[in-house]
Amino acid sequence: MNLKVFIGACVLSGLVACSSVKQDEAGLSRTGVSLELARFRKEHFSNVCYNLFFSIPESRDEAIRGNAELSLRLDEKQPLIIDFRGEPEQVTSVTLNGGDIPYEVKDEHIVIASDWVAVGENRVAIAFTPADQSLNRRDEFLYTLLVPDRARTVFPCFDQPDMKSFFTLTLEVPSTWQAVANGAITQTDSTSVSGRNRISFKETEPLSTYLFSFVAGKLAREVYSRNGRDISIYHRETDPKKIAQCPAIAEEVFDALEWQEDFTGIPYPFAKYDVIILPGFQYGGMEHTGATLYTDRRMFLEEHPTLNERLSRSALIAHETSHMWFGDYVTMKWFDDVWTKEVFANYFASRIVEPLYPDVNHRLNFIRDYIPASYSEDRTAGANPIKQELDNLRNAGLVYGNIIYDKSPVVMEMLVRTLGEEAFQQGIREYLTTYAYGNATWEGLIRILNKYTEEDLVAWSEVWVNQKGMPEITASVKEGGELVVEQRDPLGRGLKWPQELTYRVICGTDSEEIPVSLEGNSDSFRMKLSFLPNGNCVILPNTNGRGYGFFKITEEESSGLWSVLRSSEDEVLKGSLLITLYENLRWKTISPQGFRDEMLAYLPNESNSLLFSMALSYLGDCQRIFPSDSRPLEQVLWKIVTTNPVSQHRLQAFRLYRSIADSEEAVQRLYTLWREQKAPKDCTLSESDYIGLSYLLAIHLPEKADEIVATQLSRIQNPDRKKEYQFISPSVSPRKAERDSVFASLLIAENRRVEPWASSALAHLNHRLREQESVAYIRPALEAMPEVQRTGDIFFPTAWVRSLLSAHTSKEAREEVDAFFTAHPDFPLMLSNKIKQQASHLY
Repeated sequence: MNLKVFIGACVLSGLVACSSVKQDEAGLSRTGVSLELARFRKEHFSNVCYNLFFSIPESRDEAIRGNAELSLRLDEKQPLIIDFRGEPEQVTSVTLNGGDIPYEVKDEHIVIASDWVAVGENRVAIAFTPADQSLNRRDEFLYTLLVPDRARTVFPCFDQPDMKSFFTLTLEVPSTWQAVANGAITQTDSTSVSGRNRISFKETEPLSTYLFSFVAGKLAREVYSRNGRDISIYHRETDPKKIAQCPAIAEEVFDALEWQEDFTGIPYPFAKYDVIILPGFQYGGMEHTGATLYTDRRMFLEEHPTLNERLSRSALIAHETSHMWFGDYVTMKWFDDVWTKEVFANYFASRIVEPLYPDVNHRLNFIRDYIPASYSEDRTAGANPIKQELDNLRNAGLVYGNIIYDKSPVVMEMLVRTLGEEAFQQGIREYLTTYAYGNATWEGLIRILNKYTEEDLVAWSEVWVNQKGMPEITASVKEGGELVVEQRDPLGRGLKWPQELTYRVICGTDSEEIPVSLEGNSDSFRMKLSFLPNGNCVILPNTNGRGYGFFKITEEESSGLWSVLRSSEDEVLKGSLLITLYENLRWKTISPQGFRDEMLAYLPNESNSLLFSMALSYLGDCQRIFPSDSRPLEQVLWKIVTTNPVSQHRLQAFRLYRSIADSEEAVQRLYTLWREQKAPKDCTLSESDYIGLSYLLAIHLPEKADEIVATQLSRIQNPDRKKEYQFISPSVSPRKAERDSVFASLLIAENRRVEPWASSALAHLNHRLREQESVAYIRPALEAMPEVQRTGDIFFPTAWVRSLLSAHTSKEAREEVDAFFTAHPDFPLMLSNKIKQQASHLY
């Protein structure tokens, strides 16, 4: 039976006469947006346009009303399956080509039988009430966030990335509100309803549904211009010192736009670029064309920001701006290739930032930014390939993680070195021209890039992109002076990762740098040294940081690496050694006590801020994962806080001191500092620092907890930050019943709406000082993971389980995780991986 005739018959018979087995085989009537449905619609539907209207009341308690007009062309008669994630009563009416028709709301679709559609042009009008989930409604503002498949919660649509469409939008909002959307405002009129404005926006360029966006609310607006281009920055900040950062933010947006225009040869491909900076925004940023959203946590820096914080903001701006070409102008065909937009955004962000910070070692910054974060997932039992299988967009959010954000830029850099800079740029320009305002796949990009090299990029991609994990690499100097480097697949698949490495062999006063080529058809590399070794040799792996893998060493071998780390002036080498030593700590080939002692000796003497922050982070992780007496670490950190000549090192050391402090002396010192708001000299603390300190002190000093919370709340002036504190602070209550009540409330989706707040509260509930009591939260929180995924945004499942487990180190915690998996042997693989990634330290 013809597929579309079969589906039409199913619809006309109320989806009863046809067996559910056959429906599943067809894949068109499943919940969510299946790959089969997406392919079917892409083949048969074309020329899709949306004309949308939303009436937004000022009160969050009143429902938003919506109307959607969808126009499209059908190549022949077949059922019209429109995505809408809502209850049947949320759809008020449906008309097709001007007439009322029967329809069914089922399995997140509005289904219209094939008998009612016309061959050629069709126009569907739907009146509906959207769900609040992806409208992110607050008391004085709201914003849409529809990636990857949440557009169907806000309006009826074809919610798949390869059906790019034109959008027009009209909003009816309170007269005291402003509104921003993808298109420019064309008209603002007062309505017949008192105190309301109707705002119309220009038609957009072709967009995927996940890129459609609008923001409405009480917002301030700043406008900046450069070379004939205007940028508006909308925000809700009240601190004049933070608002004063807006010109610098605009300048970095202008810089990033001009860099990409120069590299790609393509002028900015959309009508406008406006920035909206929001409190409590879930992500760092989201690349909606014309209405790019950013979180205030990353954009508005404190008065004395660290180099890390400045670099982070610049990289975020460059990342989201790069998406205008890579993700918005050319979009992945399906979300299994979502990494193809993220890899370009992060890879180019690292390059765009370089001229802004001429004094920074950007080679070091690249490996520091991407490799440790990638290893943190790739070393675990929950590791996944860069490109993952995806059968339904309802699981698309689980594709996101450190592998696509951090491993992929490392892999991209390997690809660029293979091609050469000029060939890479030519290939990228051809790619963008070929798929302009359309959709592409990784395979399509590889076909283009293959024209510019004699290397087999398909075979290279199979190992680095389509397979999970990394090689374990060992090195030794054999008798007779031969360096042997060997790789093996820890997962026993026999994979071989082709890559170019650099080793240094030091034997007494003799030293040699050796390029090592691991080929795709070999597990080992051998080369004679230029000198005959005399005694033990120190072998330094991956000296330029360009390699990727677990560079395994022994405790005995580590002493040579520590010695070089203390004495070398090569910043990239030192960064690579820090990563290698930390990974061996995590793989337990070297002892936590030895690692801790060596790092405490090294840290105070490191003057490079990037290396200092790496070492500080690793020390904190060592203390968290392998708890020990905190006093030696407290003493070293406090000495840095009070004597280090670099002010940002003082501040960073203070933040770690605050988090690991356990001794009575340290806690009392922090309490006095917080109470008097008097930080050590040259260690300027921000409001956020004092807020964070108040949470920790409330846990450490339960007898003073209520007083601490009340005092800190009275100090906060910004209304958005005050609401945040009121939400989070009950999680540090000294009363177990109150904390249990907070946890129970977090199991209700409505109370997780502001995801950063919910994550923070869950983390405080599971603080290391309350591990014995909070073990009881593990199973219920893991049981909630499917609903957390369904109701949350793309990063929230990972944030949820990280907040739950990161402070736990006990056998009892591990047993809870084991018991959960035993009780759920068929738990969804992608969700299981998120749990295993965050629970790896327990094993």
